Amino acid sequence: MTAFTCIGDPARFEIAVRWADDPEPRDLRPAHGGWSTGDLRLTVAGQVLTRHQHDGRTYDYVRWYLFPIFEWLATNWVALLHEERPAWRENSAAPAVTAVFLALRRLIDAEDRAGQARYADVQAWWRRHSLRAADPSALYPDIVFRRLGDDVEVSWTARPPAYAPDGFRFVSAPGAATLPIPDVAQPLWGALQWVLSAAGNLSGEDQRSLVELRSRIGSLSALATARLEAAYLPAKLFDRIEKARSRVGTPPDGSGSIGGSTRMASVPAVERLDDAVLMFGGVSPDIGVRDVQTLMRFLAAHAGGQESPELSALVDSTVGAPLSAPYEEGYDLAEQFLEERDLPGSASAVDVRALLATLGIAVKERSLRTSTIRGVAVAGPNYGPAIIVNRSSPYNQNEAGRRFTLAHELCHILFDRSRARRIAHTSGPWAAPGVEKRANAFAAMLLMPRDLVRRSVPLEKLTKDTVIAAAATLDVGVSALVEHLYNTCMIDEFKRDELRIALRDPS
Repeated sequence: MTAFTCIGDPARFEIAVRWADDPEPRDLRPAHGGWSTGDLRLTVAGQVLTRHQHDGRTYDYVRWYLFPIFEWLATNWVALLHEERPAWRENSAAPAVTAVFLALRRLIDAEDRAGQARYADVQAWWRRHSLRAADPSALYPDIVFRRLGDDVEVSWTARPPAYAPDGFRFVSAPGAATLPIPDVAQPLWGALQWVLSAAGNLSGEDQRSLVELRSRIGSLSALATARLEAAYLPAKLFDRIEKARSRVGTPPDGSGSIGGSTRMASVPAVERLDDAVLMFGGVSPDIGVRDVQTLMRFLAAHAGGQESPELSALVDSTVGAPLSAPYEEGYDLAEQFLEERDLPGSASAVDVRALLATLGIAVKERSLRTSTIRGVAVAGPNYGPAIIVNRSSPYNQNEAGRRFTLAHELCHILFDRSRARRIAHTSGPWAAPGVEKRANAFAAMLLMPRDLVRRSVPLEKLTKDTVIAAAATLDVGVSALVEHLYNTCMIDEFKRDELRIALRDPS
């Protein structure tokens, strides 16, 4: 048996492949790809995702026909490494492998035409991102790849293949990892080069399939960068951004201009998305031309600036996407921040506007035509940090709501930066739900620290009137305070529901 060809770093992402002898005569194997019997081992963050048990033995690799994997990889390359947005409205913070599974299960029995169309969209997204889509009859592990800002999320479960033999099971616990684009793209591209060079002498249909794969891989190499970055956004939205770039203009930054993504040198993959493309990843696909231009002008107006040393010292770009409970992460980040800034002190409320001013973060209030955008944040190298508060958003109709938005955007500026240590983020229902939930929790804890709440809220005599008075003292929304009291275990579920009902009572 030959040794594995290992491509990548097993501490991050490694694909290992080798050909294997197949005792079955060629004419008894599948007509398409039956020549490619081999072993596959995938390792992510030190975990061997192909490790499985069968017949009382443990194997680190799966043996199957490998050609379908390479075909799937070449066919879906652009989406696999550049498409983040799901094909359905996703409100959970679950990794993609779980989210797409639940969406398929939820829609599979749809009888109405709209439900069937949504199911088809979800299934198409699954085919572009799930390894098992390469060959549903194979023994591949349940792994899903997708773009996540300037990272790749690799997520997996231990669900057995549909046609697994009795006693076959994967042993790696379900999980997810976010990795820099090159850590995943380089090994996958290397695997495509491997199959072209190591396939050996083939004939007939086998040779034709390899020639077709070679042509497809060559086409990927020739793709324009704009074609790659366009996969990150719906086509109509990307077209509006392209037009706004030329109409608004973008001043130079340290790398040449705002309007350009950074492509890997030898692999057809965008390592760093253009800031405009990144910013519009979280907006409704139907956002209008005027709002696109407003946001592009906002981005351009703050290019060429720089952060204050006070802000730079607080930024932590290693936090990454939330992989545990987003609310717990958000609370923890806020409490660390409050401790570092020695807040709230003796004040009766946290002055978030003064805090932002101290950090050198500009605040702009705009009335966008869309109400789906709550706020926008930009910061990082060659940017003057700034936040837009959209007055058209229902969340921002009073000062308490605007304060919450500012605290929410501060979380993005501090902890949700890309690998290039910059952020161009739009908050709304189309943004990544895990990141948004974490920012909500951060905002709640920043504006309502535990000590301050205990000083301001009479927990032993909690009524509708005392909650309203306490919310006024803290300068937060009444409903937000009630939910925060429950989330921090200061009141139980019964008391929370009692207060909810009392606050809804018109009398």
